[in-house]
Amino acid sequence: MKLIAIELVGFGKWQQHKIEFLPKNQLLFGANEAGKSTIYQFIQAMLFGFPAKGKRKKDYQPKNGAAYGGRLWFAHPVYGEVQVERFKGQNKGQAKVYFDDQIGDEALLEKMIHPLTKELFQSVFTFQQEQLSQLEKLNEEELQTSLLSLGLSGSQQLLLSREDYFKSAQTIYKGKGSQPPLNQKLHAYQKLQQRINDKEQQERPFQQLDVELSDTEHQIATQRQAAQEIKNQLALVEKQVMNLPLYEELQSIEQAKTTALLKPEEQEELLAIYQQHRFLSEELTRLNQEIAAQSETEDHNEDYQFYLKEEEQIQQLLNQRYDIDKLLSEISWMTQSLQQNQQEMCPLERQWGWNSETPPQLSFEEQVVKEMREEIVARAVKLQTTQTDLQLLEEEITTREDNLSTFETINKEMFRKNHRQPKKAVNFVFCGFAGIIVLLSFFLPVPIRYGAFFLSAGLLIAGVLPLFHQPKDNYENEKRQWQEKLSQLDYLNDQLVKIKSEIKKIREEETEMARFIAQKVKENNLGRMDQVEFWVTHRTDITRYLILRNTNQELEHQLKEDQKRVTVLAEQTERYTARLPIAGTSLAERIRVISNFADKMEKVRFAQEYQADAYSRQTIREVKEKQQQVIDQARPLLQRFQLGSINEIPDMVQSYQKATANHKRKQELQTMLVGLYPDSSEPKQFPSSQRELAQSLDEIEACIQQLQEKEQKILYQRQQMLSDGTLDELYQEQTELKTEIEELALDWSAYQLSGQLLMDLLNELSEKQLPNLLKKATDYFKLLTRNAYRGIQLHEEQLIVIREDQQRFMLHELSTGTRDQVIMAVRFAFLSLQEQRNLCPIIIDDGWLHYDSQRKEQLAQLFAVFSEHQQVICFSSDQEMVSYYKELKQPIIELEGA
Repeated sequence: MKLIAIELVGFGKWQQHKIEFLPKNQLLFGANEAGKSTIYQFIQAMLFGFPAKGKRKKDYQPKNGAAYGGRLWFAHPVYGEVQVERFKGQNKGQAKVYFDDQIGDEALLEKMIHPLTKELFQSVFTFQQEQLSQLEKLNEEELQTSLLSLGLSGSQQLLLSREDYFKSAQTIYKGKGSQPPLNQKLHAYQKLQQRINDKEQQERPFQQLDVELSDTEHQIATQRQAAQEIKNQLALVEKQVMNLPLYEELQSIEQAKTTALLKPEEQEELLAIYQQHRFLSEELTRLNQEIAAQSETEDHNEDYQFYLKEEEQIQQLLNQRYDIDKLLSEISWMTQSLQQNQQEMCPLERQWGWNSETPPQLSFEEQVVKEMREEIVARAVKLQTTQTDLQLLEEEITTREDNLSTFETINKEMFRKNHRQPKKAVNFVFCGFAGIIVLLSFFLPVPIRYGAFFLSAGLLIAGVLPLFHQPKDNYENEKRQWQEKLSQLDYLNDQLVKIKSEIKKIREEETEMARFIAQKVKENNLGRMDQVEFWVTHRTDITRYLILRNTNQELEHQLKEDQKRVTVLAEQTERYTARLPIAGTSLAERIRVISNFADKMEKVRFAQEYQADAYSRQTIREVKEKQQQVIDQARPLLQRFQLGSINEIPDMVQSYQKATANHKRKQELQTMLVGLYPDSSEPKQFPSSQRELAQSLDEIEACIQQLQEKEQKILYQRQQMLSDGTLDELYQEQTELKTEIEELALDWSAYQLSGQLLMDLLNELSEKQLPNLLKKATDYFKLLTRNAYRGIQLHEEQLIVIREDQQRFMLHELSTGTRDQVIMAVRFAFLSLQEQRNLCPIIIDDGWLHYDSQRKEQLAQLFAVFSEHQQVICFSSDQEMVSYYKELKQPIIELEGA
């Protein structure tokens, strides 16, 4: 945006005055009180609204009652030339916007100049001396913050928001504060925790109950989780059991022999061969019947007619006589073996409580079982030995305690009688002799006198020595004996504790071993074989029982298959029960009767053919030859589809149709049972798995019930200990205080995190532009100082300048004018980062208070250079600056009095 012109209809001292601006650099010159600041306020009011009235604020409303407001024109890169009109008495002071034959309102003006705001206009695009002085001491953090507030549009609001977040956080908590509510709550929590600790020390059993209660609750939760898992497994198994018939049907279809697929033409060819063969067979039967009618064997005519009709099937059945006899022999042998094995298994089942559904298993190797037995025996021997040692040690301790009591009684009596303080007395004999010798020494010569003195001194010392002599304690030996007896008794008591601890450990090991054995008995279905000794001596019983059970299972399976074959063969003979006496008989008897019947009918055939004429015999031979030709013609197809005779063709076609139906049924079952049965599933194990899971669930629920009863007992004991309510009230108070602290901490962390996020965002934005800022600032600073300084850098987070002679200076080490030049260079560097956006003209109001003539000239050059990219409007009453503008051939607008 670039200002084109302003028209002050009525604003302060200005009335009906219009000023036109140039697109680059210009100087508005006027004496003091000429209205330069009023023009600046007018531009601001046209763009952002009239200033609010205040006691200490200047009122720009005309005194003569003229219209308060005016017009402003600016060039916009999108909307072109725009006119803004604003009067206080019209449209409630709202702006009217005219552009491209259109009229807009205040909202449209805000949209046009966005993101330019009043705060951004004042802090970024206007230069005043007081603003420059605020940046005298810049470190890296402050420089980045200033870069954000001055060089990035809209970031001032982010800075304000960040400060609001940090202030809000500090109202809740300060690191070294005491008044914020979170500090007070934390302090109160520490005091309360100390009270709780003191109270818990007094109620240490209560803490033990808490630990036990927590452990019990954890066990209950674990058991419940296990129960839920078993319930899920049980639900799946129940569903599997419920759908087991469908699964078995699917298995039977999958295991059924796959029938070869028939093409329509092949099916028609097979059926044609079957019809031709059937026709010839019927023709042959008719001829035989005619011969039979002419023969003399009328008594057997009906039987013979039946034989002729069923001849082929009867012969096929009789051809299997060898296989049938072998099959019946195998069934007899397997039935007998099964009975013998069952008779051998019954005593073992009665003795050990086994059953074939859950057979016993012994997962241990024989060597491991022997080692377990040796360990049990060694533990029993050790327990017996330790109990014997315990008994002897208790007797020894009792005896020593009695002796010690007697010894103590005797010594106390002797001590009262004999251990009295002896009376100390002076030996008057030695003292008397000493006195006599001293008296006599005065009458002796000098050398002898000194000897007498020494002798009297010795006698005197001997006389008073009993006063200083302490007699030896006569009962010292008895005290030593007393201490030795006590030490021995203490040692024996220590040994007693160790032996008891060892016995307790052995019994715990026995209990653990018994639990382990019981668990293995249950897991392996061992029944009454619940001792390790049995596992060693009767191991062969388990092996034999398992062999017999597996053998019986194989025999039962094979017997079942053979019985199915017998049933199929017997069903094939059912068609003859109306003619032959085989109803209710065994398969062997039926085969014998049918064989005799066939032999008898063959004799009848021979007799009839013998009596027949030559023509009939020739016709029969021709029919048989044609029948043989049909068989020869059909043989490749029969071999291809593995058929034994032409009569099997209808069954084969029927099996094909059945296979098609089975395939359709298989797809239906697979859809119904999808995901229900894994590949490794065994249907026979589903019922047993269901029972095991149900049993496990009952056990876990019983365990949960026991744990819940234990929990109730602990809770009751805990409630009894909390009957005074003190510790309970402290816990309640702690919980409430902790809740309040968590809420405050949550609020504090939210404010702190929000502020930090904004700070990180602002730092990221500023760090990206900071190098460019320093480069631009260096260029402008060189221009302002005529290359007296070579650069502006950051060192240890502080702004420094480098002179041409490589000397470095901090800002506070510079003169006021040079420091202002540094700040001016940094400010213009900020603005250069925004030159592409061109949000607003640069407005400068006498920003060179501390500049001398040379610095003013360089500043004018900076304005001229900078205005190549952005519009610069400079207000000044400095005549010297006017001369520099003239030298640089920059435009000057003189302000006349209003």
